[in-house]
Amino acid sequence: MKQYIKWDISSHKFLLGVGSGVIILLLCALNLGIHSAQDLKEIIAQQFNYQQLILARQASQEIESSFDALIEELLILKNSQREPSPDLLQMIFQRAHRLGARGLLVLNQDKKVIYKIGEPTLTKLAPLDPNNLAVHLSKSWVYISEPLRKKIIVLFIDPYLLVQRHVARIRSGKTGYAWVIDENGYFIYHPIKSFIGQNAFKVRQEKAPDFYFKKINKIQRQEMLQGKEGIGEYISLWHRDVKGYVKKFVAYTPIHIPYTSHIWSVAVCVPEKEVNAVIHYLYLKQFFIQGSLILALIGLGIFALSLERGFRETLRQEVERKTEVLKKSEEKYRLLIESADDLILTLDMFGNIISFNQATASFFKKKPALLHGQPFNVIMQWPPNTIIDCLNQLYTTKQSIVKEHIVKINGRPHWLNTKLMPLYLGEEIKEILCIARDITKEKLVQEQLSNAEKMASLGTLAAGVAHEINNPLGIIIGFGELLLENTPRETQAYQDIKLILKHALHCKSIVQNLLNFARPTEDLSKAIDINEAIKEVINVVRHTLEINNIQMKIEFASSLPPVQGDKKQLQQVFLNLIINAMDAMPDGGELSITTRLDEQQAIEVLFQDTGCGIKEEDLGKIFDPFFTTKPEGRGTGLGLSISYSIISKHNGRIRCESEENKGATFIIDLPPIGGQYAR
Repeated sequence: MKQYIKWDISSHKFLLGVGSGVIILLLCALNLGIHSAQDLKEIIAQQFNYQQLILARQASQEIESSFDALIEELLILKNSQREPSPDLLQMIFQRAHRLGARGLLVLNQDKKVIYKIGEPTLTKLAPLDPNNLAVHLSKSWVYISEPLRKKIIVLFIDPYLLVQRHVARIRSGKTGYAWVIDENGYFIYHPIKSFIGQNAFKVRQEKAPDFYFKKINKIQRQEMLQGKEGIGEYISLWHRDVKGYVKKFVAYTPIHIPYTSHIWSVAVCVPEKEVNAVIHYLYLKQFFIQGSLILALIGLGIFALSLERGFRETLRQEVERKTEVLKKSEEKYRLLIESADDLILTLDMFGNIISFNQATASFFKKKPALLHGQPFNVIMQWPPNTIIDCLNQLYTTKQSIVKEHIVKINGRPHWLNTKLMPLYLGEEIKEILCIARDITKEKLVQEQLSNAEKMASLGTLAAGVAHEINNPLGIIIGFGELLLENTPRETQAYQDIKLILKHALHCKSIVQNLLNFARPTEDLSKAIDINEAIKEVINVVRHTLEINNIQMKIEFASSLPPVQGDKKQLQQVFLNLIINAMDAMPDGGELSITTRLDEQQAIEVLFQDTGCGIKEEDLGKIFDPFFTTKPEGRGTGLGLSISYSIISKHNGRIRCESEENKGATFIIDLPPIGGQYAR
């Protein structure tokens, strides 16, 4: 009995000790949990703010890169050896427009505007540096000036559009956003549209006059406006559509404006409650672990089971999170590849296509299934051994290869700039990356510039030759007419002199065409109805066409805008094209004449015949002086050259589409009065 009581007392003391120990451990665990939870909250909040700082840095780098890209566009003009043409300026502006440019001016030495693109609304410019590239900032505009010989090119940029394309898509948490201020504290971008262009300190106080924005004002004044980078927190009275006291985390970094000492600052902010939601989840997870530890004191089995279950759940969630992050990353890069305008492909070591983006299938007008696994040289229309030589060179030198070549799609040639580069797995080349860009438009511009220079040189030469020949021809014709008057009509000498005069006059006509080619008349100030001008030419040649068994098909667009120019010169072009079409159909055929407006609102005139067509190798030479495909004695080779010169004087373009034995179509593009160049 005594032993039982003794054991009972001992067991009671043991249980009391165990219970006291459990209580002490519970209190220690609770105290540790409270302190660790607070530490965890601070750590997570700080890490979240650093993630926001990464977003702000990325936006800053993208905006600075946009500035560099705009400056690079102007440097292209400066490095050009020629005077920039309106086409080149228009092309530069179109690329800059996607980055936020809204206008381009060309100024002379007196700062007078001699050419303008877009609608720059800044009426007073700061003093421009006549020797160096400079970047100027105002409250509403940024403009970049670049001296070019005796002119100055000024590119106007809307700062809101410049930064909006980079920061509008930023999301921190669920509702966090980004905003940008300049060095004077004015909002360049903010999700609240009424804030844009307003002073940040003033507009906040006006919206909440009874609240003092102490922390955010201090951050802006002492950090952001001084070009510093950092993180912090502040109290606001709103966040998007939510009103009331809102504590926010903010991260900020400067934006350095190139070629200036000016700075902007981009900030990313998010409400604290969104971060607390993440922390709350981690609290629950922490207390779950602590509960598991307490339960472990009660039973080792329950502890082991709970610990394993908690670890498994944590691992599953982490795997799912990592999988989701990886999936989003892959989706992001896939969208980048698919949305690119360039052709992007990967090849295996044998030159067969492994993968490609949508732009590749669209360019070649093929279904994706028909491209996969195809030999690269077949798709790119390279000679059979070319891709093999390129692959051997890549594997040997491990350096990229760039080639420019022509690809025909549905019979139409396209110029491609193709770059092949190795993709490594470790130290070995796994695949070949191919990036190809359609440079057909650039090639066309180069060809037009070259053709214009050639035509100018030949025009100068033609003028000199024509003047040298014109004088002796006048003497021959004058004395020939005197001889003809004094020679009896019934004699053979009369016929011989008449033949001499006929050929001398033919030579004079050729010389006059040369002079017209070199110096066409400059009366380009009259408004011309294209339809009426063509009708007058048709009335002159209608009978000749009927005699030659040529049917006419006329389709004129109604209400065409007038063209400014010389009516007689344009009618000379129309007459040349009709005569050429008639010569191309000696056995008769059909001539269609059409007028219409194209997508750029330029006037388009088409002359389409069913004649013998033009050989492919001759298409590039038909506008050269003295080039002709007609039999000897039937043509001088100056008709199309003069036509090209006249259309160029009218700021237009003339081109030809033809296949041998399938007829030819000559297309003339002319700008309406007040319109842009049609070239």
